[in-house]
Amino acid sequence: MSGINQAIFTAVCRLKVRFSDDLGNKKEIIGTGFWVKDGENSFFVTNKHNVDPTLKLGPETKFKLAYLEIQLRQQVGTALHQAVSFFEVKNLQSLRIHATADVAVIPNPAFNAPGFGYNWFSMEELATTEFLTKSVSAMDIASFIGYPGLSGKAWWDEQWQLPIARVTNIASWPAIPFTNNGIKTSDVTLVSGLSFSGSSGSPIIVHEKGIKVGPGLSGARHVEPKVIGIMSGHWWGNESPEDIFFHSGLSYFTRSSSITELLKV
Repeated sequence: MSGINQAIFTAVCRLKVRFSDDLGNKKEIIGTGFWVKDGENSFFVTNKHNVDPTLKLGPETKFKLAYLEIQLRQQVGTALHQAVSFFEVKNLQSLRIHATADVAVIPNPAFNAPGFGYNWFSMEELATTEFLTKSVSAMDIASFIGYPGLSGKAWWDEQWQLPIARVTNIASWPAIPFTNNGIKTSDVTLVSGLSFSGSSGSPIIVHEKGIKVGPGLSGARHVEPKVIGIMSGHWWGNESPEDIFFHSGLSYFTRSSSITELLKV
């Protein structure tokens, strides 16, 4: 068993982003992110490349972030229902973007969205640097939960607008960030897993391992599931990503250490 609470599927949401320039040109993208709550504060976590046009369009681009919507779910009491809708974030000026890692955070997003809500991960469910160093091992099993697709076709549940989970394995030594000339952002870990367009922004959760034991039994080691990062990218096997069979099988995520760094600013 993974040990992962199934309710966290409703903590993962889609976002719509619009970039514009001074001439009135516009570009729109769809991305993924997830919610983290720390006491009374809520944070929406996504990739830097979803909100910073320089990562997609180059450092000389004239485009700037102009508009962002997050998909919320109809809520009655504490229960989340099937109906979803996108709502504009009114306080985009509070956006925090990491200088070198592929992560961005919106603290306490403001909406005009009565009757709609979301689920969340608690701050305690984010892996610390110590956890990444001591409790995560190469070849451990993890899952990432998001909204993948290819060529404009959705692979997730379209009736309930729920994300899907995919299994992956830790491929690089998790005690240290992975470095490679093919990855331009910092603080990443390599995984063996098939992320696709739309998977970026997915929380990646290491599975529970070991067994819980009571007092009097020694030698057993139990590790709880934790959010260890946010999916950030993948390598294709050639220059034609439209063909599913040319995926290299390698993806990478930005580690939770960079997420926590932004949350605690």
